[in-house]
Amino acid sequence: MIDTATPMPNSTNRAKRPWIEYGAALWALIFAVLHVVWAMGWYIGLDADAARKAFERGWFLAYDLIAAGLCLLGVGLALALIQSWGRRLPRSLISVLAWGCAGILALRAGASVIHLAFLAAAGNNVWSVLSFWDAWFCLGAILFAVSVWRFWRQSVYFIDANRLKLRK
Repeated sequence: MIDTATPMPNSTNRAKRPWIEYGAALWALIFAVLHVVWAMGWYIGLDADAARKAFERGWFLAYDLIAAGLCLLGVGLALALIQSWGRRLPRSLISVLAWGCAGILALRAGASVIHLAFLAAAGNNVWSVLSFWDAWFCLGAILFAVSVWRFWRQSVYFIDANRLKLRK
């Protein structure tokens, strides 16, 4: 017989160390701030001439502000995975949004890796500002993917444990 009173082995470790989820939230917050800063005309971390050209197009300003808003939603999403208020939200909604976020970041990171591999194969210098942002997207993809995986794993365990309790 399965003892449902015994906590999951990793549940106490996870509760004490949600640093990955906080890291995902911090990643999204930093990126939101950068998008707002770029939209205001300060091109921190970007090639200033290329950024000025990009921002001459009106839609690019809208893109940056929308990206900042999505990043702020990402902050809330990452925190919903670990905060008590996140348990009041539908688990399926949080899971779909978090997996979607991780998937989009993984696609962007994967495209960056392929692009860098192509540049390296062509003999170009890949250690540029661009490669910093490629690593940045890889970091975001990893943080969000691990966060949602941990959320999903813990949620499935507690659902199974509650079903076992109901059967007794």
